[in-house]
Amino acid sequence: MRLLKNISDSELVQKINLGEKQAYQELFERYAPRIYQFFLSYLKNKTDAEELVQDVFLKIWEKRLDLDQRKNFKSFIFKIAVNKIYDFIRKKNIENAFNDFAQSNFISGENYTWHEVIFEEMKQNLQKLLSELPKQQQKIFYLSKEKGLTNEEIASQLGLSKRTVENHLYRALFFIKGQFKNESLIALFFFYLIYG
Repeated sequence: MRLLKNISDSELVQKINLGEKQAYQELFERYAPRIYQFFLSYLKNKTDAEELVQDVFLKIWEKRLDLDQRKNFKSFIFKIAVNKIYDFIRKKNIENAFNDFAQSNFISGENYTWHEVIFEEMKQNLQKLLSELPKQQQKIFYLSKEKGLTNEEIASQLGLSKRTVENHLYRALFFIKGQFKNESLIALFFFYLIYG
């Protein structure tokens, strides 16, 4: 293990490509503290920062066969970290915005519980609408909006052109927005918070 401390990131990546767990552990020890500090500086919450560090390294292990030793690993890992924090903050903002909206419109404790029920119902409605999309649109929508992949990454992963991915996303969003416009104002608000 001590020998791994003296090798470059690209050599570690090469070993991780081959599934060597000790190389992966070394990479974790090199970068986890810095990424943790990065997350902590934004989130001010140790538990959230620790969970996101785990998410970053889980993603790296899942993508180990696709890691390119010729590319700058430091840039790659911090790009993952930035995307993770963006997704985390976005989800928190959705929850907070919905809570603020509900609190300003419903005052009693009973109504506050009721708004949580509405929030869950809106999520279920959205999932139902997504299930009505053609399979390819569902997959692309999921990779874009839930996994946070770029159009280029989706195109590469699915063996499609970037233009095809953009067309599928446009059609999916057009369909879902159209359906939500027929729902209540709160449903439309929910949709724009998540995917607007």
